[in-house]
Amino acid sequence: MPLTLPQKAWRVAVVLLAAVLFLGGTFVGDDDWWPFSPWRMFSTSTDPNGAVRSTFIEVRTAAAPATWVEAPISPDSVGLNRAEIEGNLDRIAKDPAMLKTLADSHTALRPDDPSWVGIRVVVRNYLLRDGGPTGQHRDDLVAEWRAS
Repeated sequence: MPLTLPQKAWRVAVVLLAAVLFLGGTFVGDDDWWPFSPWRMFSTSTDPNGAVRSTFIEVRTAAAPATWVEAPISPDSVGLNRAEIEGNLDRIAKDPAMLKTLADSHTALRPDDPSWVGIRVVVRNYLLRDGGPTGQHRDDLVAEWRAS
């Protein structure tokens, strides 16, 4: 059964609206405009002699307060994904006390695990040469929180 003129017009209007939103997001949008954002993660490249960044957290537990160990950044562990931490690195660097919420979330989500008495956010820069890994990395401490 062929579409009527109003059915065709409605579909064309939806396609045109989506096209305008995607083009607007591409040229003037920001990541907050998702799914109409520029999707920079797909539109940029890494300098072949630069570094690839990876964010992680290290924690000290009540069971081993002198030792830093890497901990997962996941909804099961802290209630957040790594991207949510990465998106707030500037805020966390300015206010490391924000990391206490990760410790509180971890305690709520994993009450049988030792509580966290310290958290630090680290960005590891894997160094590249000619687009390939050199085997070297540099760690940058973004912020550190300690329980009082």
